Amino acid sequence: MSIGSSSQESRISIYSGTLTTPVVIKNIAKIKKSFPSLPIGFYEVFAERLKANGFCNDRLNDAVNHVIENCVYPTPTIAQFLTWDRRIEVFTYEQMLKKWDEGYGDSYNPIQFPDREKPVWIHVNDIKMYNLK
Repeated sequence: MSIGSSSQESRISIYSGTLTTPVVIKNIAKIKKSFPSLPIGFYEVFAERLKANGFCNDRLNDAVNHVIENCVYPTPTIAQFLTWDRRIEVFTYEQMLKKWDEGYGDSYNPIQFPDREKPVWIHVNDIKMYNLK
């Protein structure tokens, strides 16, 4: 899972894992069937950008499905696939103190990620929906 942050909030991607060649091939075939007018060079750049942007199998599957279902132009751009992500809000201990003062603290539970020194708090609905432990 990757974390991005701004001054007010942090968001974490629900996706983690690896990107495998069979899943890339399967999704490229799906894109070719859905958008047959894309130039052949599109797919080489597409595969390269997936790796460079740290995609995993699940994120790629969801991104391809999302673009197929939502592309309003005749053909999609690589950026439409690459920008797909599902993110959830995470809060630090200090941010949670404010939530407790506001009466919302009971709706969040701490989660410790292996790559983070300190736990973060995530809404219980997100924990359940994305099976976070």
